[in-house]
Amino acid sequence: MEIMKLHAGNRVLPRRPATLRLLGAANWVLLGVSWGMSLYAYARLPGEMASWLSVWRLDQVMVGKSIAFFLNPVLQTAFFFAFLVLTRKLFINAPLPSGRTELLGDQKAGRLRGLRDEVACLALIFCSLVFIHLQTSRILVSHRLAAGINKSYFIMLILVLIILVPYYRIRRQILFRDRF
Repeated sequence: MEIMKLHAGNRVLPRRPATLRLLGAANWVLLGVSWGMSLYAYARLPGEMASWLSVWRLDQVMVGKSIAFFLNPVLQTAFFFAFLVLTRKLFINAPLPSGRTELLGDQKAGRLRGLRDEVACLALIFCSLVFIHLQTSRILVSHRLAAGINKSYFIMLILVLIILVPYYRIRRQILFRDRF
């Protein structure tokens, strides 16, 4: 993975590879889909809407239609921006452990940062899918078209999020062993 340089005034900024730009764009698209779906569905909601969905029980709490319907996309948006800020600060730009710094040159350090960026984007995509699934389930329950959350899909999304941890660790170990 080659990182190209863009000139911005006196600074040289690294250019993100196409795959990272695509993953980043997918995150913004999913956030837009969530808001678009919510705005479209709100106008078509019946008089009663599901206020809370239980993962384990089928009985749902139904309340009158209100602006509280938008709590899910608001929470998703807050999570989205908090995730972006925190992963940049605590994960993507985090310094390497003390014993690893001398193993990497500039090129490998750039590749490690790209790997961290990739994993963060993938995690945010699957978190967005969880939020969208919860909102879609609320809409379907409100219209009495579903009994609740699709548990198998929900569990699959959570498992993919968990699998990202060993995925990152394996890819990082490969990067540290790579001689080129």
